[in-house]
Amino acid sequence: MKTFSFLTALALAVTTTCAYAADAAVERPDKSFITNAYEDGLAEVKLGEMAQGKSGNADVKAFGGHMATDHGKASAELKALADSKKVEVATDVTMVAKGKAKLLDAKSGADFDKAYAEAMVTDHKKAVKAFEKASNEAKDADVKAFAAKTLPTLTSHLSMAEELQKKVGK
Repeated sequence: MKTFSFLTALALAVTTTCAYAADAAVERPDKSFITNAYEDGLAEVKLGEMAQGKSGNADVKAFGGHMATDHGKASAELKALADSKKVEVATDVTMVAKGKAKLLDAKSGADFDKAYAEAMVTDHKKAVKAFEKASNEAKDADVKAFAAKTLPTLTSHLSMAEELQKKVGK
């Protein structure tokens, strides 16, 4: 009877492990990259839309529109990748992103423009670093390819954000 219990437990453990492995389409670091990048992309779209509606500065409005469009496209691509890898992603921005947006929304005029530009520089530095790491270290070939393909756009966004920050002040 003890042998039967041991064999049953062993079979259950193997079955559970195999089922888990089948569900885990990507390794944990790649999954974290997908979920974090997707959440950050959603936040960039929201902030870009806010900049378009709130700023009176044509450069800030144009940059915000550019961010909303580019990050919207990248998020759609990343969502398709996440779905193909069975990685569940958020449907809305994080609580932290909502808090940052609320603080930004409380500002107006030149104060808003400066804070938005500063946030875009900070956010894009973080994104470039994350995408560089994923493009070099991701285990999943599709995740690695997405990161490598998107990295030049993010690098360009960082340069644009730094230029915007120079125009609106620090």
